[in-house]
Amino acid sequence: MAFILDASVAVAWVVARQATTYSRAIRQRAKREPYHAPALWRVEVVNVINALVRRRSLSAEAGRTATDILDRLQPVIHEPALALTDLYGLAQRYGLSAYDASYLALALELKLPVACTDSKLRAALKAAGVRLV
Repeated sequence: MAFILDASVAVAWVVARQATTYSRAIRQRAKREPYHAPALWRVEVVNVINALVRRRSLSAEAGRTATDILDRLQPVIHEPALALTDLYGLAQRYGLSAYDASYLALALELKLPVACTDSKLRAALKAAGVRLV
């Protein structure tokens, strides 16, 4: 079954220090099933990798390699379908950032489970009746 991929899980695919048993299992699943993400996914993965480089947790060259790999492992990207006021409403209702509310909105729209490691987003997804991978 298809699923929605959070940026944190995707980064764990390409940054060894971020990898977990969960992220490796999701990577195997992604080899067999389509995965989706909101349009901001690309910006988010670059932001996370860039932050790791700035904190010197990752070399600049490793950051370039990671983004190159992620560029080739693109999810199905979806532009936001919600009006800004609706996205704002989701963020307010579940105490999320607009970024995380975008994942929730996409999950509700596509009726797909979400692969993520963020505890706050996971709690909001559960509260909204969205399945987790």
